[in-house]
Amino acid sequence: MLERILISAIIMILSSAQTKGVAGIANSEPHVLAPNGKTIHVEAKAFKDLQVIDHWNLRYYREYDEFSLDEQVAQIKRNMDIAAQLGFTSYLLFQKDAFPELLTWAGRHEPDRELRRAVRDVLDYATVCRLKLYLHCNEFMWPDNVDVPYGDTPQAWQTYSNAIRELVAIYPDIAGFEVTADETSGALDTKEGVLKFHNETAHALNSDGRLRFALMRTWQRVDALGSPATLGQGDHPNVLFSIKNTSGDFKIAHEMDEDFFRIAGQANRLLVEFDAWREYETHNIFPVYLGDYWAPRIRAMAKMGVQRIGVRFNWNSGQFAITERLWANWVNIFTFVRLAEHPQADPDDILREFVKLYYPHQARQTAFDIYKMSFSFAKNLYYSEGENITDHGRVNRRRKIGDKQVPTDWFEHVDTYTKNMLSKIKDLPDKGAYKERLRQGAVVISYLSKACGLQLDAEGNAGFLDDWKRIDPLSFDELRAENAMETVRDEK
Repeated sequence: MLERILISAIIMILSSAQTKGVAGIANSEPHVLAPNGKTIHVEAKAFKDLQVIDHWNLRYYREYDEFSLDEQVAQIKRNMDIAAQLGFTSYLLFQKDAFPELLTWAGRHEPDRELRRAVRDVLDYATVCRLKLYLHCNEFMWPDNVDVPYGDTPQAWQTYSNAIRELVAIYPDIAGFEVTADETSGALDTKEGVLKFHNETAHALNSDGRLRFALMRTWQRVDALGSPATLGQGDHPNVLFSIKNTSGDFKIAHEMDEDFFRIAGQANRLLVEFDAWREYETHNIFPVYLGDYWAPRIRAMAKMGVQRIGVRFNWNSGQFAITERLWANWVNIFTFVRLAEHPQADPDDILREFVKLYYPHQARQTAFDIYKMSFSFAKNLYYSEGENITDHGRVNRRRKIGDKQVPTDWFEHVDTYTKNMLSKIKDLPDKGAYKERLRQGAVVISYLSKACGLQLDAEGNAGFLDDWKRIDPLSFDELRAENAMETVRDEK
């Protein structure tokens, strides 16, 4: 139902925007988006580029059983429709092992023609929406039948350069290409190798005379590069660095990496990433409101001259789409857009605007309180002594347990925080306030916390696993609750 409302509203807006241009926001023209029959007024942004990061669609080669190529393309288009209306200017398809299948690799490999057509389809749609499209590859990599060893050799570099040239010949309208620069295969763990990677990518992208950007993604692991103050020095002008706003990965226990930002050489070369969907907490099953967490970071970035910021709409799952769950982490997309317009804005004012838009009058204060509580709620369920107890927001695989620990009374700890949250949710009116959605989401993430606790020697009854599977089998599967079931079986 929500999806139909979103799509019908977008179609109406797109129809009226044919003569003005869908992404007129980038030119400081006010536009509106009307999900759920409401109106969001948007303004010009304080940043040059606002990027959607799509970490799921068209990412995994031939893993189309759960979501077909057509369904993934459809989700990308829904995201693009909404992003364009909100004032985003670019869209990154965070591909992984799918990317090499687009190319012939100088005639040595048969490309996936259907995947090629899918990328062409979304590139054409991005053009209609006036969004710049970037593709990505997680490594310096190619299919086995290319028969060239990875490494810092002339043959390997020529293979890579030819691949990027082939990419821009197939898709001349792409805005650029991103590579995760410090997760590369081969002998690229030296300063010289990584810097060459930057510049070979940049040079090949512009080989036909058109300007495209090479986004080099780094997790602030720049030991091989020396001081981050050297980032960009000696690189082609079209090399940019895509980094996370956090010190380490996207975990709410991680602060802003102030040292890195303070000494990074050229702030105008940075694209700073944020995660709205929450890879490490909740997977958009329950909200983790980030306004108070993000606001000082976005203010600092605007002050230091960062011109580009991006936000994840998803992570490794086609389930729980952020644009279709208006009660969950959609609040973070809304907040991100408002802070991009006015970095000095009070996040409480933004949150009040959000709940006024999506909740009936009698629910607004309670909804405001729920979102404000959600950060502490998630942090207390997902972290023990500052350490995340899950495996990327899911039940741990055996090899991911490592030295994680929780107190033996973890269940009582979880129950205390869950009881407080459910009590607040109970105060919502029964109609028009997503009450049941929020209640079930809170229960599910409490069950996830207990499932991880069982693996880490917490004491408690495992009967909640059966209840979890009964009330929400989709999240049970997606969050890998079967791993906890295995722990219980092994202990019998």
